[in-house]
Amino acid sequence: MRRIVLFTLFVVTLTACSNLLGGVGDLSSSVVHGAETTTTTTSLPAGGPALRLKGITGLTWINDGVGSAANLGTDDTISAVWYRGDQATPWVQASRREISNALPGIQFPELVPEGITHVTSQLVFDTVTASLDPSSAAAFGLWVGEPYTLPRAEGQQVVLDVGLKTFESDPDDEIFSFQVTDGRQLTWTHGAYVYQLFCRTGITENACFAMASSTISLDLIVGLG
Repeated sequence: MRRIVLFTLFVVTLTACSNLLGGVGDLSSSVVHGAETTTTTTSLPAGGPALRLKGITGLTWINDGVGSAANLGTDDTISAVWYRGDQATPWVQASRREISNALPGIQFPELVPEGITHVTSQLVFDTVTASLDPSSAAAFGLWVGEPYTLPRAEGQQVVLDVGLKTFESDPDDEIFSFQVTDGRQLTWTHGAYVYQLFCRTGITENACFAMASSTISLDLIVGLG
């Protein structure tokens, strides 16, 4: 079971938060501003209808049709996605199979808010080196309705940003929770990756925790179809 550490941040600079979802890979800047921090530890609450979550079967992954259907190796997948982009924009649309191939062992929540219908997915690159960006190698947006047809603040309810773990001392499966201007951000490490989950205001804190604790291998999710 993942241990949850709560941080309440009193944000003194709002610029980072106001731009939080301008690009779905920008989450890491949202929690660095704060004058006071309080820390508590709690256990994940029991599930139930009050969380207003559902399983991921039936979601539309809008980028599953891009790229080759071939099951390429890690390096070949990263190269194929990079050259499909314009070599200038960090975020390149990628299918869940491509992301699973590029980042073996990456995980995704098995539970999502009940209104979510669509998922966007990208690999994120360092455009200087043409390699995956260590701080944000993959990004997922969870949407109510067709992506980009509503203002982002209404349509995109959850963002999952996944970076590469760079410090072996980082504790696995300990969830750190930060209150930010537009909602709540959870951060944890598991295996080779660092996860940042943003839940917009309106999604309960307990539901956000339940999502973070429900992650399974993206490779298994690909198999669900």
